[in-house]
Amino acid sequence: MKKLTLALSLLMLTGCITTEMPNAGKPYNPQTDARVRIFGQNERPTIMYVEVNGKEEKINVGGSFGQAFSSMLRIKGNESIGMPETPLSKDPSILSGILSKSFFKEFIIPAGKEITVKNGMRTVPHTFTDTTGKTTTSYKYCEENNKFTFIPLAGKDYEVAPSSNINDCRIYVTEIK
Repeated sequence: MKKLTLALSLLMLTGCITTEMPNAGKPYNPQTDARVRIFGQNERPTIMYVEVNGKEEKINVGGSFGQAFSSMLRIKGNESIGMPETPLSKDPSILSGILSKSFFKEFIIPAGKEITVKNGMRTVPHTFTDTTGKTTTSYKYCEENNKFTFIPLAGKDYEVAPSSNINDCRIYVTEIK
């Protein structure tokens, strides 16, 4: 019974993760705004911290229950606002893993204000038994030391993606030219 209660509690809490900007639907103004494309997936979400209207917002791409589940089933689609394509946006599957389809979501963000992005990662469990019969299950986690902060310029487009190597915890921010 305790396990069921815990599972239901976790399921409800994942519904509280923000995946939208409070200014969603706002028209893009290249004089005051920038745009960012963020890649995420099941077990490898990307989180963006951005100040909007004087309040810090935490936007999660790939970490909500719905996004993670859709990524696992490989049915999650990309959400574009019309940013120019890049080789990665044309084929995000190079970041995909087993039970984890990579996808992207694009946002309009305020220019001239500090943005912090970080990529969390938890690998699939690896279980092995040594010669003495001892069984060990291991995961690889990356999260806290994996941040990048930048100030977007007005009229510019940026892409935020994890390394394509599952053992590499780095996150990359690239200006789209």
